[in-house]
Amino acid sequence: MGETQQEHPGLKPGTGRLQGKAAIVTGANSGIGRATARLFAREGARVLCCDIQQDIHPRIDELIELDGGSAVYAHIDVTRPQACEDMVAMALDRLGGLDILFNNAGGSVRKKVHEFTDAEWQFVLDLNLNAMFRAARAVLPHFMQQGGGNIVSNASTRAFMVSPEYSAYCTTKAAMMNLTRSLALDYGAYGVRANCVCPGSIDTPRFRGFPPRSELAGDGPRQASMRARSIQSTKALHRMGTPEEVAYAVLFLASDESSFITGHGLVIDGGQTIAI
Repeated sequence: MGETQQEHPGLKPGTGRLQGKAAIVTGANSGIGRATARLFAREGARVLCCDIQQDIHPRIDELIELDGGSAVYAHIDVTRPQACEDMVAMALDRLGGLDILFNNAGGSVRKKVHEFTDAEWQFVLDLNLNAMFRAARAVLPHFMQQGGGNIVSNASTRAFMVSPEYSAYCTTKAAMMNLTRSLALDYGAYGVRANCVCPGSIDTPRFRGFPPRSELAGDGPRQASMRARSIQSTKALHRMGTPEEVAYAVLFLASDESSFITGHGLVIDGGQTIAI
């Protein structure tokens, strides 16, 4: 693994937990998606890594190949209506099947409601919620036909609580949680499971600057202030989480180890939601 391990020191060598599986990860070239795609591959999965960002190097598929894993990169903008259909078709073609969908791509515009334009509000809906709906719609016929499949989506602790000037983000994350429950209820009979991870404050590029930047570093005054507030909100463990810690939760939900868990939001927040 060499120097590439330094980026994700919390990832361990794989043990074959996803051996023979094929997976899609959206938002795969940065943050939680990048750590999860890499972990999936270490655990034996073939991974279609979808992202609109291409300027982080090594790119996630290259990083996975340096680890000895198997990955394909796809430049996918999940806000486009046809993108999710294309993504699933590419996975079936290039990976030879599909077993896991990790809806990870997401983001927001930080404003109060009266400050939003229609275009800004629609962008957040398309990125966080509509992309999850369209990806599920695209993959479910395949999962139903093969008699099983696994959908994991990246919601947030903001599915259960709110933050100032975060109305669009909090609204979509709460909706994602109930869409997950609906998927679990409607498709469980076909062997399909649907769950969410709900991270709290995680030290990703998104927390190191607004708007999100592609660099994997940054320590200006605003970033330091945001990090301090995030640590303060993590009431029990008093630190931010890492992308790797979320990745292992996603792996658990995507693996057969969680075979009797569906319609669940797994909170990974260091204690953020347990006290006011």
